[in-house]
Amino acid sequence: MMISKIKFKKSILSLLFSIVVCFFSAQISAQPTALPKMSWENLNTEQQQMLSRFEDSWDNLEATQQQRMLSRIERWRSMPPEQRDRVRRRRRELSELVQERRERIRNNFEAFENMSEEEKAAVRQSYRRYRELSERRRQELAEEFERQHPRRSRRGGTETPPNIEE
Repeated sequence: MMISKIKFKKSILSLLFSIVVCFFSAQISAQPTALPKMSWENLNTEQQQMLSRFEDSWDNLEATQQQRMLSRIERWRSMPPEQRDRVRRRRRELSELVQERRERIRNNFEAFENMSEEEKAAVRQSYRRYRELSERRRQELAEEFERQHPRRSRRGGTETPPNIEE
């Protein structure tokens, strides 16, 4: 009886030790590894063309910035043409917005990214329900919103943008 208790305690200790080792090895492997910096000359021709505006500063960028840019290029290349067109159109629309509106959009995007998956699903569902409304009802809701929030408009604010040439 005493020997079985000792064996049991040893097996528990062995199990706990294994769990601790697994935990620490998982923590160590989860540490980010240093990404290698890539020189401009090591980029292929297509990458250099797409990143041409960064040619002078490329070698001074941090490795994480370089990798992020390269992954965006890969994501772009993998997009179907209609998705690329949609991205181009949205970029153009965003560039035409007033700075305040762009900042509000950026903040909303960051807030969405920080939501739990359940909250994201609820927002997506609300948006789907909104898109299913008739154009007339959406217009009514927009007008109601503008009455309740007169300083905000759907175009990025009632204020006119400052003249930067003054």
